[in-house]
Amino acid sequence: MSAQTGSSPPAGPASQRLVDRARHRVARLLGEPNPIWIRELKQAARLARTPIILLVLAVMMTLLVASIGGMVSQDIAPAKAGVILFQVFFSLAFFVVALVGPAVAANSIASEREGRTWEAVLLTGIPPGEIARGKFLAAYTAISMYVVMLAPVGALPFLFGGITAMEVVIAFLFLFLIALLSVAFGLAISSKMASLRAAILVTLLLAFPLSICLFMAGGTGLSYAAHLAWPEVPDGPPIWLPVAYQRVPFGVDYALFLVLLPLAAVVVPAWFLYQVTVANLTSESDDRSSGLKTWFAVCTPVVAAAAAVPAFSVDPSDRLAAILAGLCATLSYLTFCVFLFAGDPVGPSRRVEVYWTRSRAGRLRRFFGPGVARAAYLLLAAGVPAVVALWAVGHQLLLGASVGASVGAPESQTRQLQYFVVYALAFYVFLVGLGAFLRARIAAPMVARVLLLTLLFSIAVGPWIVAAIAGLITEFSASESALLVAAPSPFYAFVMVSKTAQGDPGPVVVAGHVAAAAWVAAGLGLLAAARARCAALLAQRDAALAVTDALLAQEDEAARAAEQAAPAQAAAPERAEPGSAAGTLA
Repeated sequence: MSAQTGSSPPAGPASQRLVDRARHRVARLLGEPNPIWIRELKQAARLARTPIILLVLAVMMTLLVASIGGMVSQDIAPAKAGVILFQVFFSLAFFVVALVGPAVAANSIASEREGRTWEAVLLTGIPPGEIARGKFLAAYTAISMYVVMLAPVGALPFLFGGITAMEVVIAFLFLFLIALLSVAFGLAISSKMASLRAAILVTLLLAFPLSICLFMAGGTGLSYAAHLAWPEVPDGPPIWLPVAYQRVPFGVDYALFLVLLPLAAVVVPAWFLYQVTVANLTSESDDRSSGLKTWFAVCTPVVAAAAAVPAFSVDPSDRLAAILAGLCATLSYLTFCVFLFAGDPVGPSRRVEVYWTRSRAGRLRRFFGPGVARAAYLLLAAGVPAVVALWAVGHQLLLGASVGASVGAPESQTRQLQYFVVYALAFYVFLVGLGAFLRARIAAPMVARVLLLTLLFSIAVGPWIVAAIAGLITEFSASESALLVAAPSPFYAFVMVSKTAQGDPGPVVVAGHVAAAAWVAAGLGLLAAARARCAALLAQRDAALAVTDALLAQEDEAARAAEQAAPAQAAAPERAEPGSAAGTLA
């Protein structure tokens, strides 16, 4: 029986079908809620300062919005005043959610560790995933209370006019989505920190610049792009998505840009932050990799599809630039994942192997488990097809476009795209092999990542520095020799695209293909060396464990022999006592 609701938890699912399992999860959530969440809610209910903070925030926001509305409505029409108040209120609410949410979430796990209660939570036997969900629900409930308290204030712009009620409702829904991301971000930072002060400090130091960048780029920056696509959306105001949902006519562009892309922009990072939290809460001897690898395998096609969407809506003259921008975004995501999996263990621990054996795990489940070689294979198996699919989509779009002579023929643009993809994929293979090799050779994951970053920076910038030292950059416009020196740099792919667009690639493209072939060979060689190193380390570990098992078996055998000999030794004096007594009497 549940201690929270007083009712018995539901039985297991009726079958292993997806629908039955989903119904079982919902019934279990209603009949037996997360115990961590319930505990956090009870602790928050006993705090007397929570309603005071919410009341003060609501009163201050009301006075601010009313003051701005009173001053603005004296000079302009009420409808324009309502639009200004709408932008001001939801801009302030965005920063409240983006800064308070991570701070509240950072207080959850770090406070348990600092207060010496984290061990008690682990001793309850609750899985790390359930602990992470309980902490998330508690922090999300707290930040949702802030949003709910601000809801009456957010309705004031609607009274002035110029804003519909649906736009206000949509804006509040987006506040809840931003709160979801902010809480997940703070929880991921808190799960790594042992000190409460350090967790809050690091969270705020990261949340402040990230929130400003998101507000400027995703708000003001994208408003101009939205205005070009839909003139109904004003350019400049940062809070433009609710207006777009209400005023843009429904169509394919509406579904792609206003439904699917925002959904992917929320789900992909939120799922990643959740898996990072679970991995940080899991013991080092357990499986900390399967969740992140599952996220990577599922989200890589989503990221590639999202990167290809803008190429369908731009003018044919800008299509190549849109495709290259999508490829750069996808490659940046893949590079981040290389650094992410550079912290994977050399191989599965014995505890994980025993669990796989008992649960009869298949090959796919084992493939997603811990292991440097497995992570490298997954990076190649998911990353290379994603880039190739982007290239195929862009190739077809460029062939079907009629482009003016000033931009270049479709055949020239397809060659530019092909050269860029070939070099980018070759360098990606090298980066994957280098990351696996460094992790196999270095025991500390952070050291491997720092060294990988240092080598990547040196490879990207070093060739240009060498060219500058040699005095070749001064003849950049007159000679191609300086460009050939820079061929090992990954930025050389843009030089290949530029020279191909001019119609005379010459030795520049040849040098790029030679460098690409060298990167592929080096990457595969490093990957083979990393696999051999990991196999050797695992063999040494298995040999050491075999010796330990043999010693333990000998000790167990000696203990059993001693137990069997103990009754015989105890019976021998008993048999000798009657004889000794008879001798004494004689």
